[in-house]
Amino acid sequence: MKDEINEAVQRVTDGDEDVKLRRHIGGAHYISVTSGFRCVDFRKFYLPYGVKTEEEIHPTQKGIALRLDEWSDLCSLVDRINGEHSSLADAHPCYLGEDHMNQIGWLECRECHPFSK
Repeated sequence: MKDEINEAVQRVTDGDEDVKLRRHIGGAHYISVTSGFRCVDFRKFYLPYGVKTEEEIHPTQKGIALRLDEWSDLCSLVDRINGEHSSLADAHPCYLGEDHMNQIGWLECRECHPFSK
């Protein structure tokens, strides 16, 4: 997802007023880049009581917003860490696991669907 996030960051840097990127990164955590905020925001979300769809999730106060230069530094650190520790570079997301090879396994994954009941 790093390339997609970097593209959104570049658009914000270039002054694009129509950037609204939010991607699920696991569990109830999302990463977002939005015009008007010169940061990359990592945030935990929750589903309010009585709301049934994931489209209506709300952010919590738990998270961190990295300035664009801090995001760039983090990306270079991740590349260095992956280069020095191949076991981390070889990690795969849960959706590539065998339990996701059928629809029931995918739907029951708490990392992919944190708000499902």
